[in-house]
Amino acid sequence: TGDNADTDDDGDGVEDTLDAFPLDSTETLDSDGDGFGDNADTDDDGDGVIDTEDAFPLDSTETLDSDGDGIGDNADSDDDGDGVIDSEDAFPLDATETTDTDNDGTGDNADTDDDGDSVFDQDDAFPTDASESVDTDMDGIGNNADADDDGDDAIDTEDAFPLDATETLDTDNDGTGDNADSDDDGDGVDDSKDVFPLDATEWEDANGDGLGDNKEPLSSFESAQQEPVMPLLGFAVVIGIMIMLYRAQPPGGFEKKEFLETNLEEE
Repeated sequence: TGDNADTDDDGDGVEDTLDAFPLDSTETLDSDGDGFGDNADTDDDGDGVIDTEDAFPLDSTETLDSDGDGIGDNADSDDDGDGVIDSEDAFPLDATETTDTDNDGTGDNADTDDDGDSVFDQDDAFPTDASESVDTDMDGIGNNADADDDGDDAIDTEDAFPLDATETLDTDNDGTGDNADSDDDGDGVDDSKDVFPLDATEWEDANGDGLGDNKEPLSSFESAQQEPVMPLLGFAVVIGIMIMLYRAQPPGGFEKKEFLETNLEEE
């Protein structure tokens, strides 16, 4: 049959009206219209990506399909198919990563220090907050922002031990908190025996007037009340002297009696 009458001149099974190369049985299509049939053309769609590396060799608008979902990356709103749209994904072509908190180029899943504060995530109470790393009282507020780090109701600026909830005061500044210190004021007298455990200048209050004995010494009468033995000893000494003097007088009842009475009156 002559070509004029033949509807498939090259006999390739494609009618001439649909055949880009009606006289070449080895070619029927020229997708990019570059004059080379697709069979011989290494880049059918003419998008600059050779067919063997092009996920869409006949679609010049697409070359990649990162998540293999059949939608080219150019049209796909989630290229890596990780459930995070590309516009919100720090790694739109990596399904294992979506966030890079410290912008160091390493995704948080792989990064051992997500916030880049030099504290490893495993040791960081706030691994994605570079301004915080410790939360001593575990109240959800980092120590940098927390006014009471140890949660003992004493604000840090007034707490001698801001990171120890068991201590707030160190009266004698010896480094041991008053709760643990057996001598809070450091005066050498144990708190259990110290009437003024927080005053290093006082430790006794013999008369119970609320004033330490160092500032308010006892009167002679109060001292005698506290130590009655001394006055009694003094009295005994006087009596002893009188007896010795009496015995030292020569015989004579009247003189001895008069001498004794005189000495007793003087006493």
